[in-house]
Amino acid sequence: MFVISLDDYTKIAQQLEGRHHQNYLGIARTEFDNLVFTFKPFTGVEKEPAMPAEVWRDESLARAAREALAAEYEDARRLWLDARYVRELKIVSAGAPELWTAHTRAEQEMELIFASLYSTAETHWRSTVSRLVAAQEAALTASAAWDRKARTVVDVHAAHNHSNLSQREASEQAGLDAAWEFGAHGDYDGWGRTPLNQQVFNAVERQREHLRQVADLTGDHQA
Repeated sequence: MFVISLDDYTKIAQQLEGRHHQNYLGIARTEFDNLVFTFKPFTGVEKEPAMPAEVWRDESLARAAREALAAEYEDARRLWLDARYVRELKIVSAGAPELWTAHTRAEQEMELIFASLYSTAETHWRSTVSRLVAAQEAALTASAAWDRKARTVVDVHAAHNHSNLSQREASEQAGLDAAWEFGAHGDYDGWGRTPLNQQVFNAVERQREHLRQVADLTGDHQA
């Protein structure tokens, strides 16, 4: 945002011809009578906007013209940074839908098999428990795979933590699903389990503790 009257800007506009950023479209007045530069959309692959060094050395430019151009390039850089943020999120989230679907299906399968134990005949109890163990391992594997992808997304958020876009805004613009679960950046740096994998591990432990209690109460220690 550049604070100057539109009339004054019009007077210096001629000095700025040929010096604008390549995405520059024009300048407009806001409802609060401030002036803002307008640009065609940035993709994030452009060269980082920076006012040409020769502009600072050009003594033929009026001070107001130089300041206006500096403000224009600063606005361009801000928009470029936002576009780069969104672009990087799109890149690192490739394949995320499939990984999230694999996780949710594996966890649902595990829960369904566990729930079926309540109505499983004793003659099929051990085979159902065996299926449950396999489903638990599959759910743990799927959640770990998701967390590896999630970390790449969280790393991008951390790298752009000074962006004008919030994480939610950047995620929405990049097309990330709001249902996807991400931990905090530090959650992926330790030696322990990563966030979603820890959730699934806790669920597995609750299920196994239930089975241990059933075995203990029924005297069936081979279950």
